[in-house]
Amino acid sequence: MRKLLFIVICLVFSLQAQGSHIIGGQVFYRFLSKTGNTASYQVTLKLYRICESGERIAEMPPAIYLASFDKKDNSFVSSYLINRSGFEVKTLAQIDPCIINPPRVCFQVGTYETIINLPVNAEGYTISFQSCCRDAFMVNILSDPIPGSNDRGTGATYFTEIPGTNAIATGHNSSPAFNKEEATLVCADKKFTYDFSASDPDADSLSYEFCDAYKGGQLTDQSGIPPVSVSPPYNFVSYNNPFNGQSPLGPKVKIDPRTGIISGIAPAAGKYVVTVCVNEFRNGVKIGTLRKDFHVNVTSCVKLVNAAMPEKYADCSSLTITFLNTSTDGKPYFWDFGDGTTLLTNSKAPLQHTYTREGTYKVILYVDKDSNCGDSAIATAFVYPRFDPEFTSAGACMQRPTTFIPDITRIDRGSVEYYHWDFGNGDTTNVKSPQYQYKAPGTYNVQLFLRSTVGCEKTIAHPVTIYDKPPFLAIGDTLLCFRDSLQMWAQSNLPGTFKWSPDNYRILNPTTPNPVVFPRQDTSYTVVFTDRQQCTNEKTVHIDVKDTILVHTIDDSTVCTGDEIHLRSQADDKYAFRWRHISSNTVISNTADALVTPAPPQQSYEIKATLGRCQSADTVTLRVVDPPRPTAAPDTTICFGTPVTLRATGGAYYRWSPSFYIDLPSSAVTIAHPPDTTLYTVTVTDTLGCPKPVTASALVRVVPKVPAFAGNDTIVMLHQPFQLQASGGIRFDWTPSDGLNRTDVFNPVTTANKDITYTVTAYTKEGCSGKDDIFVRFIKGPGIYIPNAFSPNGDGMNDIFRPVPVGIVKIDYFRVYDRWGKLMYSTTSYMKGWDGHINGLPANLGTYVWVVQGQDINNQTVQQKGTVTLVR
Repeated sequence: MRKLLFIVICLVFSLQAQGSHIIGGQVFYRFLSKTGNTASYQVTLKLYRICESGERIAEMPPAIYLASFDKKDNSFVSSYLINRSGFEVKTLAQIDPCIINPPRVCFQVGTYETIINLPVNAEGYTISFQSCCRDAFMVNILSDPIPGSNDRGTGATYFTEIPGTNAIATGHNSSPAFNKEEATLVCADKKFTYDFSASDPDADSLSYEFCDAYKGGQLTDQSGIPPVSVSPPYNFVSYNNPFNGQSPLGPKVKIDPRTGIISGIAPAAGKYVVTVCVNEFRNGVKIGTLRKDFHVNVTSCVKLVNAAMPEKYADCSSLTITFLNTSTDGKPYFWDFGDGTTLLTNSKAPLQHTYTREGTYKVILYVDKDSNCGDSAIATAFVYPRFDPEFTSAGACMQRPTTFIPDITRIDRGSVEYYHWDFGNGDTTNVKSPQYQYKAPGTYNVQLFLRSTVGCEKTIAHPVTIYDKPPFLAIGDTLLCFRDSLQMWAQSNLPGTFKWSPDNYRILNPTTPNPVVFPRQDTSYTVVFTDRQQCTNEKTVHIDVKDTILVHTIDDSTVCTGDEIHLRSQADDKYAFRWRHISSNTVISNTADALVTPAPPQQSYEIKATLGRCQSADTVTLRVVDPPRPTAAPDTTICFGTPVTLRATGGAYYRWSPSFYIDLPSSAVTIAHPPDTTLYTVTVTDTLGCPKPVTASALVRVVPKVPAFAGNDTIVMLHQPFQLQASGGIRFDWTPSDGLNRTDVFNPVTTANKDITYTVTAYTKEGCSGKDDIFVRFIKGPGIYIPNAFSPNGDGMNDIFRPVPVGIVKIDYFRVYDRWGKLMYSTTSYMKGWDGHINGLPANLGTYVWVVQGQDINNQTVQQKGTVTLVR
């Protein structure tokens, strides 16, 4: 469903404190009697308030102040404290059942009446009431904080004027009074009417208009002007663009000046201040104004069915009209084309209808016509062939007016009755062929709206470019040889004339765009372009006259064979350049620089700079020498820790890199000690003239240090064979051979039966070797050997208390207790022990009890107990 907007007349929902609750008011009066020079009036104030209540929302005031002022000098006359005499609640009498979830429409009316006696005078009186604090979030006015108040809304002033004898000879008059106090709901985007008419007890004639609202005074409540009053004149509120007092709800809402009927289309959602003035005339003379100030709340609502289409079809292209339907989706659509033909369809697609004769037709679109909530929209179709307007413009200079000319290429019926020009900067006119002078250069989107006497309408838009000076191009500053002449040039896309000056100094045809000049010294020429509007623009061209030009190139030098050489030149200005290979007379470049690869033994080149018939040249000779041809050796493989001799040839000077592990980095022959594989590079230079260093390299591969490993020192059982396990190479040699079954394998078996140290030598495939030892201790077994003391002090000696199993294949458990039987340590791991700590803290010095149990090689259980002393 489509979302719509509605207007609640005299209703505002506010979040502001202590003042947002009053949403409007009016003051009016009725003449009662005259006694002597004193007239009596019944003066009535009506205040309008939202129906909501809350901690920060004040109620309708029980009493208020009014004040009277002499209009002669706006001096204070008197103030009046008035109790509330009436109270009404206004709600929406009938709610449209076709609106989904309609909002609550409710406001209160407070009435305050009193009798005021005033002396009859010439100018009359102003009767005023002031309130603080309008809602701070009004769309069409600016928020203006009340001085001394915490509220950020603008206040309000409601007043009426009692005429004096200058306006009415008798001084007797009663003001008009509005006829209705209704709560009204109007959906936006729909035409609406609201009766805002008034009646006058004296039968005076009335006219209606929107007018500016007034601000309030320095007040913080709703009671009105206090005894220390604020005198007129009062200040108007400030409106937000595009709203103003005469258009408070935008351009689509009007008030009929004769009937007081407000009608139009509601604006966007928000809260608006609206003031209606009823002007009272007697015998053609204005004698007073009745004012009503109120707030309008525009908010969202949803209608079950909404009919919508453009209000008019007036482009007058042919007798076939394409109608658009923007109504609620999914409904039956009944078209009445106004010519006696109708169409029922379920499609919202653009619909073409061809009329049989010209004319103006009323078209009605019914949506869900047979439903109680059906809706309709009305449009006017202007069916005439053809209306094809156009326009042109003459003159684009900001210094002169631009003329705009409408061009009616074709109009089959009627004539143009209305022109409206928009010059693209906010200025408009209704003159048929206006002349308009822009104040700033730029491109403006100019629009012309036209309406014919039969109702056809068209809008044409074209960009119009306005210049402050007519644009044109001309030759730039340039150089000239004193022997030559120069043809100047200037051009523009606009018609006009050119004039060069000084026209009496070495110039031919100075009134043409292309004169010829031949100065013999530096000279500036100025060209003035004048367009057909007599707007002018000018440019100055400076000519630098040269009697001598200078150019130089690089010095003669020696270069290396095969190198590309950048030949550079320097000149005293920008000329035409040409490089030439002298021996072959070949042009190699037409720029200030050139790239060449000269062949030995030498080559010569010329650079020539030219400006017309002025020339200058310079030459350079390059001697070409072969670079050194270095060698580096050897590419070899060495064992870790072995030095290698590096050798280089081919030059006079050498530098080895990396140099950290080289004895003599600047020697042709040197010793290197690479810790790992290294690519050594030698840079070689000679003394033959080629300045280019050349490099050669030698790769020395280093076999890493051989990781020979004989195994960890171990304890074995006496009279039992033990197999050694070595690693780290592909070939092994064991010494001594005592007790070994072989010495040339990685895993020989020993039966030495005595403590012995074996050394194994491991060899790589390159022949590099490494050595490692293993100590084998033979002890009688099977059994578990346990020390009687240990010192866990972190010195790496005897820090761990553990059992030493001999011929034991499994440890069932190993436990340590303090002397009170508390378990200090327990493990079932082989060769694990206690580090002398309990719960991360060092255990106390003293004697501890241990017990250990395991399984020997004969599958027998071995259990032992004892004590150990912890020392540090």
